[in-house]
Amino acid sequence: MQYQPTLGQITYAPSETAQQRVDPNQAMRGDQGASQLLGQLNRAQWADWKNRFAPYVDELARVAQDNNAPGAAAANASNAVGLAFDSSQQGLAQQRQGYGISQTPQQQAAEERRTSLERSASMVSAGNEARISAQDRQDAILAGGMGLSNIPDRVMNQ
Repeated sequence: MQYQPTLGQITYAPSETAQQRVDPNQAMRGDQGASQLLGQLNRAQWADWKNRFAPYVDELARVAQDNNAPGAAAANASNAVGLAFDSSQQGLAQQRQGYGISQTPQQQAAEERRTSLERSASMVSAGNEARISAQDRQDAILAGGMGLSNIPDRVMNQ
């Protein structure tokens, strides 16, 4: 399983309007020079905001409205815990083999029962915690507590 950032990477390319240079001396030309300059500045800022930040706002909205996110997070967490238990059991078996230790059938049955119970409890707990965290993240986005300044993975600091 490979880590995937929550929001992914959104490529930013300045729009044509945002790349245009504004002549500050235009404010002194004619009767409407300052008004025209202010209009150009506002249009350039708006175009830059739409190009730079609107994709993140759209992605946050998509994450906040994804009804499958809590279930997917729970399934991923549960699977990860199951894989960790499998790896642990394999390592323990290899360690026993290395020491030349063998268990009786009763010992094997008792260990399998204990491990199965622990594995099931851990998988359920991890799934529940992940589901709660995903729902909390969605609620924070919808409540405004997770705006553009709180996007994880430093994607805004490019």
